[in-house]
Formats: sequence, structure tokens, C-alpha cells
Amino acid sequence: MPRISEAVKQDHAHIKTAYRRLREADPDTRKPDEFVWALDRYLMVEDLVVAPALDHHIAHGGERHRRLSDDFDSMNEKLRHMQQFSPAEPSFDSSLSAIWIDLEPHIREETSGDLNMLEENLSSSDSEALARRYEDIKELLQRPYGKDGVPDHRTLSAILEMPRQELMVKLGISGE
Repeated sequence: MPRISEAVKQDHAHIKTAYRRLREADPDTRKPDEFVWALDRYLMVEDLVVAPALDHHIAHGGERHRRLSDDFDSMNEKLRHMQQFSPAEPSFDSSLSAIWIDLEPHIREETSGDLNMLEENLSSSDSEALARRYEDIKELLQRPYGKDGVPDHRTLSAILEMPRQELMVKLGISGE
């Protein structure tokens, strides 16, 4: 079973790939849903699993949890903003770049700092248990859309607009 850091890094790689595909696609035919869903699903799962683990297991974890929450809120707001534009519009590219401006340092800080500190403070079995929880919640969110599917644009927009806690209640997921 993978450790929590490996599960998160795997999502980072998936998000980066979806971002590059979207960035490099023909503006008239590109579809942003894969990237939007990969990032939003990651933000939800990280908010429920990784942020509380940091809060509980590392010194100054509460401060990092607050910074992560700010990152999540900013990226979610930027995803909602980007959804307002057609992928062919220049404003779409500006919005996509704005998301990457937040996301790239978030991934770098998490990979080089947060996850290492978390792993240092967890036993292998605790790290693997967190990874299982991470993957279980991700699977629960993914299940309605199939293994590699994504919600349609309307559903994605509704997910992005709904307050995180309300969405978690509707899905039957607790933050504990």
C-alpha cells in the first residue's frame, strides 16, 4: 500500500498532465473538464485528509492548515471564474494561468516540505492508513463518473459553487 505522500504526488502528476494537455490543446476544441475535475477532486480530498493530518501531526500544522485552506479557496474561486469563459476566449487562458500561479507553488511547497514533515511524524502504518482514506474518498467522488470519467460542465459548475462543507454532507463524507 502506498504512503500518503505517494498518493498525493500521484495526484500532483495527474493534475500537471491535465493542465499541460489543456494548455497545449487547440483553443477551439479543448475541453477543460478533465483538468477542472482533477484539481477540484484533489482539493476536496486534500482538505479532508492531508490538511487535518498536518494540523494534528506536525508542529505549526494549524498554521499550514490555514494556509492550505487559503490556497484551496483561491484555486476554487479561480476555477469558478475560469468556468465562465469559453475555452476559445483569451480570458480563459488568463484564468488558467492564474490558477497555475497558485497551484505550482502549492505543489512545490507540499512536495518539498509538508509531505516530508508529515511522513517524518507518521509510522508506516499510519501513513498507509491516511493514503487508504485519501484514495477511498477520491474513489467515492469518482464513482458516479467511471474510472476515468469526469462530470459534465453543469455538474462541475454546481460542485464548484457549492460550499465545501455542504458538498461533503451531501456526499456523506465526514472530515474526521
